[in-house]
Amino acid sequence: MPDPAAESAYYAQLARTRGAAGAVQLDEADRVLLVRPGNKPVWDLPGGVVEAAESPMAACVREVREELGITPVLERLVGVVWFPPWPHRPPSNLFVFAGRLPGPARVAIRPAPDEIADFGFFPVSALPAVEPHTERRVRECVRGFLGGGTVYFEEPTKPVWYADTVVSDPP
Repeated sequence: MPDPAAESAYYAQLARTRGAAGAVQLDEADRVLLVRPGNKPVWDLPGGVVEAAESPMAACVREVREELGITPVLERLVGVVWFPPWPHRPPSNLFVFAGRLPGPARVAIRPAPDEIADFGFFPVSALPAVEPHTERRVRECVRGFLGGGTVYFEEPTKPVWYADTVVSDPP
């Protein structure tokens, strides 16, 4: 039988990463749902951080409900993205889930005014102002969803919108 104290000590010294989850929601024309959070000057996928003892999929559902007032359609995992550490943030893993959002759910979208400044459905070939890493994530994950695959990649840098801003704490 394992020694509980030794087991706890072993796990306590292992690396930790932050978790996040995002949703690729496509309409019938394969346009992707993006949000413009109130705390960023750029568009992104809806989603957010994984809370303690929460699964990435549960976090994705919760975050989309909080941000847009709808339950996302999450058919499967389409991407995992690793982000390196940067000031005030540990490394993180982003889990991206995808599905097709039916018409009734699309018309029921009600953005949370304290979180989301705007939302829209965009062709992947004509995305609005997004970070380069977001554009890559959206394109690769939509391609994975439509083609039946899952993608993994690593982002080498922090977001440009943050890198060019001097702040005491990242948003």
